[in-house]
Order: sequence, then C-alpha cells, then structure tokens
Amino acid sequence: MLNPDLTQENALWLVEKYVPRMGGIINGKTMDEYFVPARTMLMGKKVDRPGCGCHFKSYVMMTNSLYNQHEAEIRNIAYPPKTKTRAKRKTI
Repeated sequence: MLNPDLTQENALWLVEKYVPRMGGIINGKTMDEYFVPARTMLMGKKVDRPGCGCHFKSYVMMTNSLYNQHEAEIRNIAYPPKTKTRAKRKTI
C-alpha cells in the first residue's frame, strides 16, 4: 500500500532522482542515498537498511516493485493535473 501522506516534494524526488537509479549499481552508497529513502517515502514509515550486502539485491527489487505498482499514483501526486480555466468574454 502506498503511503497516503506522500507529499508532492517526495513524489517529485521519487520520479526525478530515484527512477534513474532503479536499474543502476547497488552498493552501500546508493542504498543509503536512494533505496532506503525511497522505501521510507513509499511505505510512510521508517525502514531498516539491510545489514548485509547479500540482501541488497532483494531489498532493491522489492522497493522497485513497490514503486512500479504505484507509479501512476506517484506521478499524479508529483505532477497534478491542471484544471482548465474558462476564458473570459470580452465585453464591448
């Protein structure tokens, strides 16, 4: 379930910063800078970092899956649809 309190700022970070790293290198640095914060934002609660490098891949796969399941909602929060305004009539 997606965090119901996901802010537009966090959604923008997920779309603009996290998505480019989804298929990238997995190491301690990227885990701390991208994958753990992304999972925290998506779940809406503090999550633990995997203690061992052997668990990194499965952690990343679960985080990516969580993002992919809710991608449309996240993009809708990040870039809310604009409402059309009515054109004013010109009075003579």
